[in-house]
Amino acid sequence: MADYIDKNILCQAYVHVELPDDITEERLEEIKTHLTQFADSRGKFFVYQDVIVDVEFREGSLKAYVTIAGAIYLAIAGYGSFRSGVDYLYTDVKRLADAMVAEGLFMTQAKHEAIRRTEARTGVIGSLKILVDDMNVLEASIGQISVDEAARRIKKIKDDADVLLINVRADEDATNIQSELGDFVDKLPERCPHPPEQRPDSAAIAVYYDVLSEFRKAYGKKKKTAMPSGPPPRSRKFKL
Repeated sequence: MADYIDKNILCQAYVHVELPDDITEERLEEIKTHLTQFADSRGKFFVYQDVIVDVEFREGSLKAYVTIAGAIYLAIAGYGSFRSGVDYLYTDVKRLADAMVAEGLFMTQAKHEAIRRTEARTGVIGSLKILVDDMNVLEASIGQISVDEAARRIKKIKDDADVLLINVRADEDATNIQSELGDFVDKLPERCPHPPEQRPDSAAIAVYYDVLSEFRKAYGKKKKTAMPSGPPPRSRKFKL
């Protein structure tokens, strides 16, 4: 597998098939060359011109890894906003990964009984898509869900963001993701709205303040106005 250094794996096709005993080394090389050209041309079309393409074969029964790597910020540059760009890019890389799996099966002429395993992987883009979807859902539902549920979702988004950023290799990609997280968390209300019939108790309010405070400490842009950790003082009145 190639060392991508500052590039993210945008998608990957994995094909594991049993090959005929009489297949030649020349034919295997033809398959590898074709899959490389196929992935390169489709990657340039679906993602952007300077993606890195790597095709790796494992010995024995054929195990082929076809990988497309690159920078997320370049891939979504023409899509508009960051979040809509992630949505479009995910659709494109999923389509690309599926196409590479299908082409791998076609080139090896593997039918059902010869197929051991196939996967169309979306790499870091798949994780980023889940994160963006969760952010969109919370923004749309806050005030309609309980304070407990809002706190749970905020914590999940923050935890998922922490894990995602560990796996993001390009510095500019990490910066852009952190910036989007900062805009998101700074817009979350300090006094969490809730349905009238689900008035929260003090414990739920305290948890909400704690998780929101931790999120803002990690990613918020409004550092000077960050909330104190823990529940609000008892003497302070809140309209909930």
